[in-house]
Amino acid sequence: MTVPEHYLAELETRLTTFFSDQAEGLDIPPALLYRLEGFIDAGIMVAFISAADIKKRLITLAEHYAGAEAAAIYENDDRVILHLLMPEAPVYPSTKP
Repeated sequence: MTVPEHYLAELETRLTTFFSDQAEGLDIPPALLYRLEGFIDAGIMVAFISAADIKKRLITLAEHYAGAEAAAIYENDDRVILHLLMPEAPVYPSTKP
């Protein structure tokens, strides 16, 4: 397996995990999010994948795991970034004065 092939296989694994974990209601730690965005950016910089190709893949995975509304978020964003599609955690006000 060539380096670009290995990169693309690893990218697919990481992206699938990112989207499936969200679909299962699991939290995505910020470090994982930023590390994956950096991994994507590095792949674009060394031409293992194009920005257009990764964007298509993000749209496909978003639609598969979260529906058309989630895919539209990626379609309407010109940047190549990951969006958290999890519901916001409830925040309760403190009862201390």
